[in-house]
Amino acid sequence: MKRNLCLLLALLMLFAFAAACASPSDEDPTPGGAPPTPSQAGSEDPPPPPTDNVPDTFLWDDFDLDPQSPAELSANGVNRWWWNDGNTRQAVEDGVLQIQYRPRAFDPEDFDDMDDYYARAADWMGNWGEAINMWDLEGISWCQYLTIRMRGAAGGEESGLILHFQPNDGPVFAKRFSDLVTADGGSPQITTDMQDIVIDLAASGFPGMTNRMHIRSFAAYTIFLDEISFSGPVSPINTDDPNSEITLPEIPLSDLPVRSYTNFLWENFTDRDPLNKPDLAVAGVPMWWDNWANLRASVEDGVAQIEFRPGAFDPEDYDDLDEYYARAMDWMGNWGQAVDVWAIDGIAYARYLTIRVSGAEGGEENKLLLHFQPEDGPVFIKRFSELVTADGGNVQITTDMQDVVIDLEASGFPGMTNRMHIRAFAGCTIFLDEMFFSNPVKPISGDVLAGITVPDIPLGDVAGYVAELD
Repeated sequence: MKRNLCLLLALLMLFAFAAACASPSDEDPTPGGAPPTPSQAGSEDPPPPPTDNVPDTFLWDDFDLDPQSPAELSANGVNRWWWNDGNTRQAVEDGVLQIQYRPRAFDPEDFDDMDDYYARAADWMGNWGEAINMWDLEGISWCQYLTIRMRGAAGGEESGLILHFQPNDGPVFAKRFSDLVTADGGSPQITTDMQDIVIDLAASGFPGMTNRMHIRSFAAYTIFLDEISFSGPVSPINTDDPNSEITLPEIPLSDLPVRSYTNFLWENFTDRDPLNKPDLAVAGVPMWWDNWANLRASVEDGVAQIEFRPGAFDPEDYDDLDEYYARAMDWMGNWGQAVDVWAIDGIAYARYLTIRVSGAEGGEENKLLLHFQPEDGPVFIKRFSELVTADGGNVQITTDMQDVVIDLEASGFPGMTNRMHIRAFAGCTIFLDEMFFSNPVKPISGDVLAGITVPDIPLGDVAGYVAELD
C-alpha cells in the first residue's frame, strides 16, 4: 500500500513538471502559447505593419478630360464644382494639359492707370483653376506635400507663375512659384523636361489641403500639366469646418508685389547725381557707364530734368552738312547708361518698356530718339514719334507726367538691352521719373544676342527729322 502511494506521488510530480515546461515564459514570442500563423512559420519576413486606412496620396487631377467641357466628377471621383481658364488657350493630349497663358496688356479703357492695373492683377493674369470637393474623399488629411508633374515650353517659367489656394472661399494663400520651398529645401525650377515638382506646403506658408486651386501667370508662358496630387498625410481634416484648423497667416493675391515681379527696373533716378556715376544701378547690378553729353541735367526728388543741347553744325568739326548728319551721334544731346541687366535674377525678354516722362512744352516725341545696343551688337534706334505704344498708337509726350508704354516687339526693338540711350537732335527739355521693362516673354540665358531676331535699325534720316522742325 505504501509502495503504491509512493508510485502515485512520483507520477503526480512527473505530470506537474511536464506541465510547468509547457507553460509560456517571458521570452515566448507567442503569448498564451498560441501556435505561429502559417505566414510566420513559413517565412522569416516580419508581419505587415498595422494600417489605419489613411491613403498616402490624394489625387487632385490627372487631366484625362476635355478642357472645353470638363466632367462634373473629377479624376478622384468627387464633385468638380467649377473650372476656370481665364486668359488662356488650352488643349489636352494623352492626359497632359497644355496651358498657353495670355495675360492681358494694360488698356486705359479697363484700368485707370498702371497702379490700378497691378492692384487688380487677378483681372488680367492668365489663370487655370479648379474647385474640387476634396473634403468628400475618404480619409482626407492635411498633407505636407503638393506634387505637380509639369514642364515648360521654354523653361524658367517659375518666375512668372503664381500658386493660389483658397479653401472654402476662406483665406487666400498665394505665392510666386520661384518663392515656394521644395521638399529638399530648394526652390522650384521648371525645365523643358516633364518632372515632379514637390512643394513643401508648410515651409511655403500654405495649408496642407484646399478645395480651390489656381495656377496663375503674369507672363505669356506655355506649360504642360500631367498630374497634381497631395501626399504625406499629417492629420485628419475636420470636414465640417476645415478653415477652423488653418492657422497659417493669410497671403492674399493683392498683397503680392506683382509689379516688381513683372518689371525689370532700369532707372528711377533716386539719389542720382548726373556728375557722379554710382557703382550699382537701381536694380542692384553693376552700372558700367552713364553718359550725359551735350545737355544740362539735375535730379530732384527722384526726377531727372534733362535739357538737351545738341551741337550745331561747325565747319571746324565737319566737312559739310552731309558729314554732320552722318555723324549725328557725335553732336546729339544724349542721356544713356550701360547696366549689367543680365545679372538680374530671372531676367527675361520683355514685351514692354515703360518710360514715365513729361516734357517742358509737350510734343518732344518728334525730337527724341530711343537707342538700344545690346552687348555692343546690333543698333536699334527710332524716333519716339515712330514707336508703337501698348494700345497700338504712337508716343505723345505732354506736360503731364505719364507712363509711355512702348510695345518693343511692335516697334522693332529687342525685349531687353544692357545699353540704352535717349538722344535728342533738337533742343528740348524732358523730365524722367522711372524706366522699367515689363511683361516677361521668355527667360534669357546663354548667348543673349541669340534671342534677338528683329532686324538692325540704322540711325535714320536725321536730316529729314531736323528739316521737319524748321
